[in-house]
Amino acid sequence: MMLATLAKPSCRLSMLVVLGVLLFFTGGCTGKNNTGSPQGGNGNIAGSGGYEIVDSTGYVLQLPQKPQKIVPLSVSTDEILLALVNPERIAALTHLVDDAGVSNVVEQAKVVPKRIRVHAESIIALQPDLVLMPDWLPPVLSQTLRETGIPVYVYKTAANVDEVKQSIIALARVVGEEQAGERLVAEMETQLAQINEKTSTIPADKRPVVIRFSLMGDSGGKGSTIEDICRQAGAIEGVAAAGLNNDDLLSKEQLVRINPDIILLPVWDYTGKTDIQKFAEDVQNDPALQIVKAIHNKKMIVVPDRHLTSTSQYIVYGVQAVARAAYPQLF
Repeated sequence: MMLATLAKPSCRLSMLVVLGVLLFFTGGCTGKNNTGSPQGGNGNIAGSGGYEIVDSTGYVLQLPQKPQKIVPLSVSTDEILLALVNPERIAALTHLVDDAGVSNVVEQAKVVPKRIRVHAESIIALQPDLVLMPDWLPPVLSQTLRETGIPVYVYKTAANVDEVKQSIIALARVVGEEQAGERLVAEMETQLAQINEKTSTIPADKRPVVIRFSLMGDSGGKGSTIEDICRQAGAIEGVAAAGLNNDDLLSKEQLVRINPDIILLPVWDYTGKTDIQKFAEDVQNDPALQIVKAIHNKKMIVVPDRHLTSTSQYIVYGVQAVARAAYPQLF
């Protein structure tokens, strides 16, 4: 949540992948929704050994075999896919996968040589046999790709840890790697249980209030990802506790009223125009904020944006980071 005195972009971080996208490609074919029961899960296609999948929009895909030229269309999808399939089955990854500010798989991604920006022409040129698309991308993109005969699976964007697990299971099913998906979720649950074991002994009245400053307009509030990350870490997300939503601006008066114990600072700015160190200094030295506990006690802590904005298995890193900030004595 940004202070209201600072400029705030209107889009969420995940929407950055589509900035500058041109989706004016027109196909000559008629879009096709392969008929089938819209009940989800897998079903054999008679005589082919393939399987049927229903995506989050109710669209039915019939895949003749496990896809071998997969294209994911967001950083979090990149992260999940790299953990599910051999890299030879990935036709390309998004260009932001190489940006350590928002990607948790910079090193792992090097085994896949191709990168794309999310517009129809570049995707079609790859001739993938499956495109994995989060539901925040424009529906016209999936329609355009399907008109050329490319199978597109649209999945629901996760807003909390449980929904991340559901995304992993859904994506694992569509790429034909259900066991890999189950293992990945099990690893998440083990890591979360280890964190909970340490934080569960903290009484409710001793749990610190945490807020996150963001340069991207995707911070805390009721129903936000950071609210759930804080809950999983055994802390209180202050913006949500104050009754604010994710798209509400946080005024200085509200910040003083929330009086957080910890402020999480950003380290990445998609515009490249913000001096982040100066941003932190300005907050620390603001005379109107000196009574705020986090500022008075110098508890403004830098946490990588790639951990707090992830909607992949790496969301666990965000939980770990908040838990360490809240309870350094336990970690």
